[in-house]
Amino acid sequence: MKARTFFLALLAVVSLPPLLRAAEAEGEWEPDVYPQGNIFPSFLIGTARVDLPEELFAVWEGNHLGDPQGVIGITLAEVKAGSKIEVTVKANEFMAESRLVQTVKEDRTGLLIHPKIAYKFDALSKVTQAVPLTITIALGIDGKSEGEKVITTTMRSINDCLFGVEEAAEDDGEARTSDYSWLFAAYVNENHPLVDTILKEALDTGIVSSFDGYQGGDSEQVLLQIFAIWNVMQRHGLKYSNVTTTAAEDDGVYSQYVRLFDESVKASQANCVDGTVLLAAILRKIGLHPALVLVPGHMFLAVDLDDETTIGLETTLLGETDLRPVKDRTAAQLKKIETRRAEKSWSSFESALSVGTEALEAAAGKIASDDLSYQWIDLAEARAAGILPITSPKKD
Repeated sequence: MKARTFFLALLAVVSLPPLLRAAEAEGEWEPDVYPQGNIFPSFLIGTARVDLPEELFAVWEGNHLGDPQGVIGITLAEVKAGSKIEVTVKANEFMAESRLVQTVKEDRTGLLIHPKIAYKFDALSKVTQAVPLTITIALGIDGKSEGEKVITTTMRSINDCLFGVEEAAEDDGEARTSDYSWLFAAYVNENHPLVDTILKEALDTGIVSSFDGYQGGDSEQVLLQIFAIWNVMQRHGLKYSNVTTTAAEDDGVYSQYVRLFDESVKASQANCVDGTVLLAAILRKIGLHPALVLVPGHMFLAVDLDDETTIGLETTLLGETDLRPVKDRTAAQLKKIETRRAEKSWSSFESALSVGTEALEAAAGKIASDDLSYQWIDLAEARAAGILPITSPKKD
């Protein structure tokens, strides 16, 4: 299985533009925040530089004006051709005042309008728990004020990863789900300063003498590079922790709690997603080609060993072996301990390879299908598409 063969194809299949269902506005216009009054900082940061054709990225289509990837705006019940529309989203702690001014070319009903929002990304990155946020929006038509309206939204934590939204039923009565699982790629931060620290520690183990990615042309050496990183993360005492629930929940809006890189390292805890995005970040840093593999209720890692071979790695097995330092031991005792630890670490690595590769083979057919519960997220493709890594917030 090739790691780079699926990402764009999957986006084309499952990230189709959400179908706009015109809301029954109680007045002439109403504020609108997608999805269902939630704002996800991870989504806004991760997609800040995404600018793709609509067949590859979820954009608004049809009866819409403004930012094709917008999430904050209004629904306008009715407007005549030639009308000059002015929509203003007022400034708050997370965005500067943002405005759209545009002339409508034809009569419209149920028109959705999204100004391009000037977000304060540093402030968004510091949201660590869900909080209510009041957004004020003003509308003007042909120079006449139509008033201001307020909508109270939920600003979600930076750790909340949106991965799916149930959309309104189509004309045939069938509802569908918009897939955003590719947003998990934003939690892979290969640029985090701790990555270099971990790589230095991995070199200090002596398992490999350098991290040269695929340059040596030896798949066994590539595997040893992966094992050296596996080994040092075990030395950090990284344990499996099944923390996935978000503090805010809405029917039809699916999200999962994901730790940022330094949070997993410092807490020595990781769920299946945390461990997978953490290892993927380090592997990308040394020039390897990792991918995130989603199966129902679980995520694991895949990585190319060479042009022909892709392996799976079950990251939840990292915590099966405790390699943390042992105090007050003689040199001879420590040597024996280290020998046993190396053997135990390799044994756990082999188990992770076996379980992960078996799961990868079992999922291969589903990944290539339209089943949204199976996803292949190629990180090289995600970066090429403009999906940015989420950086840890700066300390005040």
